[in-house]
Order: sequence, then structure tokens, then C-alpha cells
Amino acid sequence: MDSLSELWDAVCTYVRTTGGITDSVFTLWIEPLFIDSFDGETVILGIESEFKFGIVEKKFNPLLEDAFFSVLGFPVTVEIRLIQKEAPEEAPRAAAAAAEAGDDLVINNPHNSFENFVVGKSNNYAYAAAKKVAENPGTAYNPLFIYGKSGLGKTHLLKAIENYMRSKNPDASIIYVTSEHFTNDIIEHIRNSNTVALREKYRRADALLVDDIQFIAGKNSIEEEFFHTFNSLTEDGKQIVLSSDNPPNEIPKLTERLKNRFEWGLMADIQPPDFEMRVAIIKNKAEALRFVIPDNVLEFIAEQVSHNVRQLEGAVKKLQAICALLNTAPTIEITKDAIKELMNTTQPVSVVRERILENVAAATGVSVENIVSDKRDKNIKDARQIAMYIIREMTGMSLEEIGKCFNGKTHSTVKHSISNVAERMDREKDFKALIENLIKNVQEF
Repeated sequence: MDSLSELWDAVCTYVRTTGGITDSVFTLWIEPLFIDSFDGETVILGIESEFKFGIVEKKFNPLLEDAFFSVLGFPVTVEIRLIQKEAPEEAPRAAAAAAEAGDDLVINNPHNSFENFVVGKSNNYAYAAAKKVAENPGTAYNPLFIYGKSGLGKTHLLKAIENYMRSKNPDASIIYVTSEHFTNDIIEHIRNSNTVALREKYRRADALLVDDIQFIAGKNSIEEEFFHTFNSLTEDGKQIVLSSDNPPNEIPKLTERLKNRFEWGLMADIQPPDFEMRVAIIKNKAEALRFVIPDNVLEFIAEQVSHNVRQLEGAVKKLQAICALLNTAPTIEITKDAIKELMNTTQPVSVVRERILENVAAATGVSVENIVSDKRDKNIKDARQIAMYIIREMTGMSLEEIGKCFNGKTHSTVKHSISNVAERMDREKDFKALIENLIKNVQEF
């Protein structure tokens, strides 16, 4: 099996569906790319056109790194190079390198569905409600409000609802968006004086699913538009599904009228998985990757990563990639190294995040207040990027969630910061040691 081809197919699927670009943009700029090599840390993407090379390198590198992170479950550096496919033995060398690694690096990027969602005591209520809504949109629970901390499966359930609805009614208008995308869409339509088209798009949907709705709180014009969209859809009997880190009454700055409407239907929470469920999640992910994990290793992962489903799945992906590249079966020792950034983070995410900020502040001499501020001094910026990187590594928080912790930094800013730290770690051994020591200090707290 050509694992590099599968990896690229999965990345392209992510870019098409989640990257926020049009089909024509994808065809023009992303489709001509190809993977030249991948060593587990750096992906070399080739492109034959010199003109396109400059544009892609400048505009799409952060998106591509985000896509590889989402597919692989761990950060990699993406380098784009001008490469002619006909160049002597470039492609054969890449294929040979993959073959020498032994077992193929299997990349599996299935659509989120109810069938591949692992159900347990911590999420069975939310799962049952989501399935009921998917089967009976607009009549079962409207709105359905799913809440729970980062990485517990809220997005999976929203996408499962979307996919189920589309399979049953391909002609229906089903809109799934993050609150960031919804916000940007509104801003773009206002800028182009085209609010009529915006309202046509959202208020005529058969179902509207908004992920991380908490991020519209405090943005008056966005809340206003969503309020009217909500009213229009519910009056027409159309389905609304929302997700958030917290229940409506615990979302800071959210207007009372939106809090009231979000509580109209059904609220379902998702809790962190217990040990048995974590084992089931790991087994499920390993089977999807066709990756055999011994029971002792499986249980070790379940014991060490205890609060976050996204981290569990990311741990399996990273372990699978490392074992494929080393041509070896997973052992406890290899697993310890593969998931060292995730181990022993048994505290709540908010506690871990604050502990990270305190440790970074102590190590860099920059106060926590300045780290989370908008100040642009180089030492403050460096400390902020370090904090963002470690928070991403240790908590699995989304880029949007991390940005919210740093005075509303954008998804792209957070991604760029994380990439800068990863690249610097590759270049500077002392800097890498600093990051690893900071992570270790937080783990031992």
C-alpha cells in the first residue's frame, strides 16, 4: 500500500471539507502538490510550477500544517519545494523509503458517524439525543445543545448528525460551521454589502449545526445576527444543534435572550471517559488504523491519558506512525516516549493551562499578564508562542480555544505560533530541552 498517497488523500479531504477554501481554489493551488518525502517530523511537498510555488508557500503553508496535524494527530513541519516529478528517481526514492520502513503507515480518515462513536456512561445521553435529532430533525429536540470540555467528542457528534441527515436526504440544506467560520462569514458579507445573501444562506437551511457556539459571546453584531437566524429557523421547524464547552448559563458575556433560547430544547453533557471507555476508544482507533496494540500497552495509554478523547486518538496515531517508521511493534518504552507530552495530565484542562502559563512565566521572566496580552515585544511574543505550543501539546485544546485564552488570538495566529516553536525545536537543542523541561515540570505538579 502506498502510505504517502493515503496520507495526502486524507490531508486533501480535510482541506476540502474544513479548510475554508472553495473548490476552485483547491483545484488551482492545492491539487498540484504531491508528497515527496515524510520522515515522521517533516513533510516535503513538491510542486512543479514556479509561479504556483511562491503563492502556495506564502498563503497555504499554515493551512497545510493544520491539515497534517488533524490527520496525523501530532504536529509536523511542512516544507514546500519546487520539484519536477520527472527529476531523476525522486519518486522512486520516496517509495523506497516507505518500503524500507516495513509496515505501511496506514492513514484512515473516515467520516464521523454514529457507528464509529464509542458510547459509554459518560456520553450515552448525548449520543442518544444526537441520534434522535438526526433521525427526526426539527421535531425531537430543538435546539439540541451538547456541552462538555474540549476533546470529548462534541464535534464528532455534530458531524455524525450532519452525515446521517445528508445520507437520508441528499437534497436537504445542512450547514455545519464553527462559530469562527460563522463569524468570518458574517464579517465578509457585511464588508461586501451582501447581507441579503448571508440571510438567504443561513435562514433557509434545513438544519444548522454550530460548533463552539461560546465564541460568539460578547460579539454584539454576531450575536444579533445569530439571534434572528435562530428565531427564523425554529419558527420554520428547522433543526438547530449547538455545541459548547459550558452550558448556556455558564457562558460569559452571552446575552440573556440567547441563553434562554439555547435552553429551549434539550441540553446534553459529555463527561470525561472512565477507564473502560478509554480502553474501548483506543481499541476502536487502533482497529480503524489496522494497528495492533498489545493489551499491556493499550492499558498503559488508557491509564496515562485520562481526560481527553482527542488526546487518546492522537496518542494512537502518533504511536502508529512512530512504530511504522521504526519498523517495530509497540512496547511500553516506545509508548512512553511517543505520548510523553500527554502523560499524567489528570488535572482539569483549565488547571493544566494555568500551570503551563505559570511555568512559562517563571522560565522566561515574562509575567502571565503580559503573555496573554496583545503586547508585541519579542520576549513577550516568544513566551506567548511557547505557552501556546505547550498548551496544545498537553491539553489537546483546539486552536480556536487556545486563541480565546490569549485575548482572542485567531486560529491562524495560534497555528503559526505553534509551527514556529516546533521549527525552532528542530533547529536548537537548548530550546528543545527548555520546552521538554517545562512540559515535565507541569506533568510532575
